[in-house]
Amino acid sequence: MKIKFLSSICFSLFALLVVSTTSCGGNASNNGGVVADSAASTKNLKIAYVLIDTLTSQYELYKEASENFQNKRNNAEATITKKGQNFAMQLEQFQNKLRANQLTQMQAEKEQARLAKLQQDLQDLEVSLSASLQEEYQKELQALTDTIQTFMSVYAKGKGYDFVLCKSSGIDNVLYANEEYDVTAEVVAALNEKYFTQKAAEAKNNAGEKK
Repeated sequence: MKIKFLSSICFSLFALLVVSTTSCGGNASNNGGVVADSAASTKNLKIAYVLIDTLTSQYELYKEASENFQNKRNNAEATITKKGQNFAMQLEQFQNKLRANQLTQMQAEKEQARLAKLQQDLQDLEVSLSASLQEEYQKELQALTDTIQTFMSVYAKGKGYDFVLCKSSGIDNVLYANEEYDVTAEVVAALNEKYFTQKAAEAKNNAGEKK
């Protein structure tokens, strides 16, 4: 069950997030006019970028989701380990009895069948827990992706950005970026403010329901 939570977030979030696009205006009478209009339009584009590694390390919702998922994975692995140790102990006891001739052939065959089923049940449980974790991982990843994409769309339109690029230490589609256009800190601050506001509202609603 080696699932690293959101290890590929830059793939699923926005390797290149197109927030909005400007149209290449002007009706040119020849190809030269089209090229000129296109170049002029490109010069007027407003572009920013976000460092995804920094965002995921400082965004509280991501950190909380990552911690929760890690705890669930640890619990699943602990369950498998404990059951595996119990199986190993029973297998060793069976082998000791065989060596000491303490079992009849019928008893040995019955115990061997029981241990084989126990081993199969353990393998089935590991597969089931791993599949369950993988499914939850995908749901959490999609939820976080949707949250950030929705926020970025509103944020970028409010700031007048035509494109917001994603920079990552592992997968980087931006060969060069002037730090002047780094909006990571502003985005993280706004995301966390929104998250804490929603969390406080949910806590207030839950408190009201308990009264």
